[in-house]
Amino acid sequence: MLLEELAKKKTLNIDFHNHLQTGSEFRKKPKTFKEKISNLFLEEGFSDLTGILDKVMETELDILYVTNYEDQRYEIWTSEEQLQKAVNAGYEIEQGNYFTFFKKADEVKALGKSQEIPTSQGHVLLSGMRRNKNISSSKSLDETLAEAYDNELKIADHPYVIIEKSGTLRRSKNPEQDARKFDSLEQNGNFSFFSFPFSIANYLVKKASKKYQIPLVSNSDGHHPKDIGKTYNILDSQNLDYSSERAFRDSINYEIREGNFATRFTPIPPWRVFHHALMMGVYMIRDLYRRVFKK
Repeated sequence: MLLEELAKKKTLNIDFHNHLQTGSEFRKKPKTFKEKISNLFLEEGFSDLTGILDKVMETELDILYVTNYEDQRYEIWTSEEQLQKAVNAGYEIEQGNYFTFFKKADEVKALGKSQEIPTSQGHVLLSGMRRNKNISSSKSLDETLAEAYDNELKIADHPYVIIEKSGTLRRSKNPEQDARKFDSLEQNGNFSFFSFPFSIANYLVKKASKKYQIPLVSNSDGHHPKDIGKTYNILDSQNLDYSSERAFRDSINYEIREGNFATRFTPIPPWRVFHHALMMGVYMIRDLYRRVFKK
């Protein structure tokens, strides 16, 4: 099993939060793979799963969690058709309930699944989800966290973001009480030092993590191919359980809950701040046009 080969590594580098595309691509019901995957990724040469696996292989990442919204992008990227293309490109693939393991040239890595869920109070990131499990949005914070009945890792992603409605702790009337509902808080790699509101959000979450004694993970929240492998969490491989896929997933979550990890945090460069803002503005205008003129 490819899972057992991961045990040979001294450490595992894990990013729990990477969308592999922009969220707005899924607001209409896409039919073709090109419609399902962001044009940004297609322009960068990621026309199928093989491109993603090649990129992960180039980095120090060992496990990349593909983050769904209220869609099935993890399932789309790891569909039977896409897995076959990767096999044709020379990858050995093993797909389980929680991970898709892949190997090439004696190097083994994996894709996992997480989901970012908008609630009435802000966003929640559930990590280590079972394939084909997706949670609907717009519930209360408590109702959404109750959906983590399969021992998923509960992360407060970008909880202090200022200019959006996704900051769960920024909007909370009792931030300490709400913070303790999570296994971890998140320092966000998409929040650049050069973007003042976002850098403040990361400052506040680091302060909250220390004050409330809640582990602080570092994730990329990637929306661009260049985000892959920039920010991640470093776990001691010898502390993990490789006896089964489920045990492996649970041991990762346990180590995060206990704070037994280090991080590598790389904020996006200043030019990407403006690129990201422009890109999201274009998508918002496009979606508004679709809603008004193409109902």
